[in-house]
Amino acid sequence: MARKRSVVVSGGGIGGLAAAAGMAARGIDVTVVERAGRIGGGSGLVLYPNGVRAADALSPRLGARLREVGHLTRPDEVRVLMSADGTVLAEEPIGAAADELGVPQIPVLRSRLHRALLDEASTAGAAVRLATTVTGYTTHPGHVTVQLSDGSAVDCDALIGADGIHSAVRARMLGDGPPTYRGYTSVRGRTTGSALGQRGYVVNGRGIQLFVAPVGEDTLYWTAKITAPAGTWPAKGPAGARLALLDALEGWFEPVVGLVRDADPEEVVVTDIHDRDPARRWVDGRVALLGDAAHPMVPALGQGANMALEDAAVLADALASEATVPDALAAYARERVDRAGAVVLASRRQGSLDQGADRDGEKRRNARFKSAGRKDAEIADVLAWRPGLRRPERVTAPPATVRTNRGDTPMGAPRIVVISGSLRPGSTCDRVAAWCADRSAEQGASVRVFTGSEIDFPAYRPGLAETHAAVAGFLGELRSAHGVILVSPTYHATVSGLLKNALDYVNDIGGPVPYLEGRAIGTVAVGAAAQGAVSTLATLRTVAHALRGWPTPVGVAVAAAPGEPSADGSDLDPDAARLVEMVSQVVWLGGARAAAGRSTVLGAVA
Repeated sequence: MARKRSVVVSGGGIGGLAAAAGMAARGIDVTVVERAGRIGGGSGLVLYPNGVRAADALSPRLGARLREVGHLTRPDEVRVLMSADGTVLAEEPIGAAADELGVPQIPVLRSRLHRALLDEASTAGAAVRLATTVTGYTTHPGHVTVQLSDGSAVDCDALIGADGIHSAVRARMLGDGPPTYRGYTSVRGRTTGSALGQRGYVVNGRGIQLFVAPVGEDTLYWTAKITAPAGTWPAKGPAGARLALLDALEGWFEPVVGLVRDADPEEVVVTDIHDRDPARRWVDGRVALLGDAAHPMVPALGQGANMALEDAAVLADALASEATVPDALAAYARERVDRAGAVVLASRRQGSLDQGADRDGEKRRNARFKSAGRKDAEIADVLAWRPGLRRPERVTAPPATVRTNRGDTPMGAPRIVVISGSLRPGSTCDRVAAWCADRSAEQGASVRVFTGSEIDFPAYRPGLAETHAAVAGFLGELRSAHGVILVSPTYHATVSGLLKNALDYVNDIGGPVPYLEGRAIGTVAVGAAAQGAVSTLATLRTVAHALRGWPTPVGVAVAAAPGEPSADGSDLDPDAARLVEMVSQVVWLGGARAAAGRSTVLGAVA
């Protein structure tokens, strides 16, 4: 009989215990090494549909247990979004959204989640060693030697670093220094018998946002995120932080103040919020990172624990496969790195929006909540994750063939960036951008869509990309693009200020005046007003020329997003037909640029 693989997991938090449970259930010999003398503690969190699916994939028994110990969100349940004075901005239908995804949200106390994971890991055969830490490791061709804080060493087939944001395993692997403070702290607690009842809330004040969720037994857990200098709130201690928070909530809606006033001071936890820029490397031979050790993120999207559960499910399957340990860990990282990095950056961006640290920021945040009807307007794609949806392995494909009125022309597959200038998520402008992206993909292009909420960056200044990850990502996509499609709403008969401001950033692609030289640029004006569409198109084309696109294709004005075309395109209305013509021109020109490998000007503006 083949020898069982042996794995040491550094860290007995949510990710470490979940990974241990999944691996042990798949026949792997697992030992968890945890620095604390006991496992558990903390206030609460929300298991979103992606995290619940990951738990189900690790073990159906674990998924069932979590549904028992947490608050199972009802299909008709809403989360109330309100301002500090109690004015309701919107009611987010969290139950209906979860019902559409087929998996519920489950707010749960961390102590209960830890207990469920520990029980599952122990039942599956994993061993847990408390009051011990992993201090380092040494890799060998056939094993890894793990050094422990008591001076001993353990040889095993693989080491998993799940030891949190200050991971010793990460420090040994990457040596990338401390995490970065993000400008706000977190004060967390739980309260029983609150006048708010058993429902969720997000309450917005200036520089403070309070998130509240029911966790069963008439108990609410709450988290206050507070804009402050680093170290200010942790220095107060739990009891002092609760009293200081009560002072900061003076004048707020009374039941919200009561929620904090009636909390048990012994249950309060205070933590400054940090994260790290996404890392491309998670694996060192037989050593891999997981959870906060791999991708620490701010709590604005509530995805820290959920992403750790996803990691654990993918890792357990990878190590249970026939692949060698290094190959299995490499496959795990390939599947997780891009997704986790995207969620880190999305969480960081949402966190900065949530705080509303000044008067204008507070107004923008509250207006966004009111118009979007939800707190996290961009989270749908994150929640839709399912285990087993592997990214296809890269293969060598024949050159794409783009169909245009010039005939079938073989060329390299172009990269197209589509930019929507509307700030309202799900707007007509966003739907038109998505429609253009679909048509581009059908013609062999790889496509990246930026919605208005993604490009609503802080005020432009040279070099901002060096300190703002979302700006760097946007510019990176533009830098590698062969073609760009600009989609603008016809606000006030001119191009949207949001789009115009975002395009100012092209000066940072390589500076001082690189613009988008040589890229094919398409333009679309979205709106019912004919005169506004004409003016918007004229402005868009002027922008395209100023950015030195080559050439500026004919602009298209549409009042609405077209329907999906038939296979032969025979049902296209005139607006849709012109959109397809424009998209085809951008893809064709972009393909010519890709095939030639050109990075400079193709020729004079037509």
